[in-house]
Amino acid sequence: MSTGEANALQVFTTDSFEAGEEVLTEIYFPELPGKMMVRAIGTEWHAARPRLRVRAGGMLRCTGTEWRKLEFLRKVATSEIKLTARRRHVRLPVLVEVSWRLQGSTDSTIAALSEISEGGALLLTAEPPPSGSEVIVEITPPGSARPLEVLAVVRNTDNPDGVGLEFLARDMGGVHRLREVIRRLVEQ
Repeated sequence: MSTGEANALQVFTTDSFEAGEEVLTEIYFPELPGKMMVRAIGTEWHAARPRLRVRAGGMLRCTGTEWRKLEFLRKVATSEIKLTARRRHVRLPVLVEVSWRLQGSTDSTIAALSEISEGGALLLTAEPPPSGSEVIVEITPPGSARPLEVLAVVRNTDNPDGVGLEFLARDMGGVHRLREVIRRLVEQ
């Protein structure tokens, strides 16, 4: 990972991309306990030039919550932040509208998920629920008429855009349905 501008990311890859094309990149370096997925827009790509010792790759530009991830990665890479814990599931970047409500309430709030895994998600909401509260998130997969209701607990309130959720109700049928929803969200 190499960066120049504040929201730019230099990547080395033989998979070409066009300017303006959305790119999903997996980032890993020794200071990072696990892999992180970042969604970005390609700005330029060039082929390898072995005689000049130039590797194939290009520049990506990140915006919104993906830009915050890039800032976080920079701080980890420069040892400004030290990480020890490792997530069990890789969070995949998505941007999908959802509704959520506190457990036992009928009042729903429209929000969005910007990343998701089998273990949890980042809920982007203007009115975040308090840490430790249980919420029900309704996710409607692409091509589906009915939403999947997932019980979660708010674990992280440090993000200025929303809250980190840990999914609770994950019986075997629920895990399989959640995996299928994630697959459909990522592929859309």
